[in-house]
Amino acid sequence: MDVNFQEVSHVYMQKTPFETLALKNVNAYFRASSVTAVIGRTGSGKSTLVQHINGLLKPSAGVVSVGEHHLEAKTKRKTVKAVRSHVGMVFQYPEHQLFEETVEKDLLFGPKNKGMDVAEIQKKLPELLQQVGLSESLLKRSPFELSGGQMRRVAIAGVLATNPDILILDEPTAGLDPQGQKEILKLFMNWQRTYQPTTIMITHQMEEAAAFAEYMYVMEDAEIKMQGEPETIYAQRKKLQEMDLDIPEQVQVLQQIEQDSGIRFPHYQLSPAEAADYWRRAVQNGGVPRV
Repeated sequence: MDVNFQEVSHVYMQKTPFETLALKNVNAYFRASSVTAVIGRTGSGKSTLVQHINGLLKPSAGVVSVGEHHLEAKTKRKTVKAVRSHVGMVFQYPEHQLFEETVEKDLLFGPKNKGMDVAEIQKKLPELLQQVGLSESLLKRSPFELSGGQMRRVAIAGVLATNPDILILDEPTAGLDPQGQKEILKLFMNWQRTYQPTTIMITHQMEEAAAFAEYMYVMEDAEIKMQGEPETIYAQRKKLQEMDLDIPEQVQVLQQIEQDSGIRFPHYQLSPAEAADYWRRAVQNGGVPRV
């Protein structure tokens, strides 16, 4: 499902002394089944942007199109509800949203609220838990008896249980150690490959964007300042640094190898092992010309 922002602005606390412009004339397009990262430091407008996609916020000006639905300043609740049926949102620290007596009840809350066939979803819960790295033995346990990592996975599974057409990830690895970050990111990458939702990831970590995204928007001061495929963004390191961002260390290494050897990598989402293998084969073949 496509998402399209057309000249969207948003003003918090309009017509008060605390009026704040949070989005300014934003134009952005999120192609169906793609993975897009929205990057920027705190306060740049990232979270405000994505909260328009499920109607948590309405534009002060402009239009947000979600599939065939259009969200504007005066959009009625019925349309907002229809849009939300297509959107799943994983907030920062999603484990704080758990509230039911058992894991099973928590996982079924979203589907039930969206009018889905709960009995059918219930049959799929063991498989869903397996997909997020948990055992079905947890279904009858209280979510508050679980470890922090397990709680986060349960909360994520609760969003995925609705099988959203659009999946919004707002800093989904916040507060996790490096290994936990890798595991959660891998979880979403596997889900994307299997179900192909339109995935939009909000992050200030360029490493996450490098590993996952096909396209990037970089925000600063309520506006989109840069956009393009990862390689296009990484080529503008000085501009990123001016916004307190930088290209990932892994990308820096690959770019240095390209500069020193003349070998051009096909993309910068290669793992170290993949990059080493590609470089080795390129050297054996006499090098790969730049493209």
